[in-house]
Amino acid sequence: MAIIGCLDVITKIENGLVERLTRGLGRLAATVKSYGGELDDKSLGTSRLPLVMVTYGGSRIHCKNIRAGRYQSEASFAVLVVTQSLRSNLAGRQGGVDSREIGANTLISAVRRLLDGQTLGGLCQPLRPVRIETLFNHAQVQAKTLTAYSLEYEAVFDDLAPLEDGRFPEVTQDESSADYVFNAYSGELSPEYGWLEQVTGKIFDPTTGATVPFDVETQTPSAESAVKK
Repeated sequence: MAIIGCLDVITKIENGLVERLTRGLGRLAATVKSYGGELDDKSLGTSRLPLVMVTYGGSRIHCKNIRAGRYQSEASFAVLVVTQSLRSNLAGRQGGVDSREIGANTLISAVRRLLDGQTLGGLCQPLRPVRIETLFNHAQVQAKTLTAYSLEYEAVFDDLAPLEDGRFPEVTQDESSADYVFNAYSGELSPEYGWLEQVTGKIFDPTTGATVPFDVETQTPSAESAVKK
């Protein structure tokens, strides 16, 4: 079983794109999936068409706060649409008289309608369409004549806060934690910080110069909350 955890936002966005397109496209697409190299594989000629595939294309990373070491990622995702040109180049793009002849233009419009401005359940800022490019037009592939386009989207999200200088991920059994993957694969770990048990100090009155000491004991976490941690 793949271990994802909350560290892998890219995987969650890719899966979110596939899920939304699967639910939204209905019979407009015979197959909706993550891209697995089909454009370079002989299996493309035997795929169930129309075909819609999602793939991650890389990220640009920007510093949000130098002091706090906070970063933001601008990730690129591509949605590939592939249709079969049953009769002509034009039919491959615009579709045909038969309802089964779905044109690439129709799929492009449908994908944009479903994805533009979506946050995929809060995983990222509203998705921004960037460009649409032709991959091949009325091309012969394994005895089929196919037309394919790529729709590129930009997904912006805040990265996790970095580890403190010199520290390793913490020991945890929480599978939703970003540090869980390091526990599962035996990476070096740092012990959790202890609980803050007591705060001691003085309150200073600048008008009189008087000081009042204070000593506050923090509440000890319950056993249940400690387990969740």
